[in-house]
Amino acid sequence: MSERPTLELHYAPRTRAFTALWLLEELGEPYTLRSFDLASERHKQADFMALNPMGKVPVVIHEGVPVSELGAIAIYLGDRFPAAKLAPAVDDPQRAAYLRWTFFASAIMEPALGEKFFKWEVPARSVAWGSFAQMLEVLEAGVSPGPWLLGERFSAADAVVGSGARFGSMFGVLPQQGPIADYLARLQARPAFERAAAIEAEQSERFPMPKQG
Repeated sequence: MSERPTLELHYAPRTRAFTALWLLEELGEPYTLRSFDLASERHKQADFMALNPMGKVPVVIHEGVPVSELGAIAIYLGDRFPAAKLAPAVDDPQRAAYLRWTFFASAIMEPALGEKFFKWEVPARSVAWGSFAQMLEVLEAGVSPGPWLLGERFSAADAVVGSGARFGSMFGVLPQQGPIADYLARLQARPAFERAAAIEAEQSERFPMPKQG
């Protein structure tokens, strides 16, 4: 392992950046954690906006190249660090399913969870994610065979889909029992997840949520 990490993660606790943190722990490569409190507005400063014009975390920097958006981060890391075996090769028959699930997390799961949580009323035929009910049906079918989305092969797609499912479960919009809950239990038993969760807890204590009132 290199003594000087070529990877950096711009991260804030209690955000989607946890997924990138988990991916880096799965990767097993040294990295530098650039952690900050969202209340500081660090992510809206000019130098950060140059890395991600959306002013959002996470951003991963590899050898000076910034990568934002969780799906892109997952695919980039999986392809650039093949020894970690987080991504099927381009000519692997499972590559198509891997890409579909990786994009499913942000293109289908996240807006569908928003639909349920915020009680949006939208016609299923007019939106790319269809409906919450359809998303739930597809997700349950995808994780039911187990143990992972690609069968016996864990991949970066499990981290992004699993993080979305974890978020939905934490906020009570996904079933607390059944195939999705079982899938989450398997994910959360992974050593890399446990390490990422410990870092998240440490950083949450360092940057606590502001008190209400």
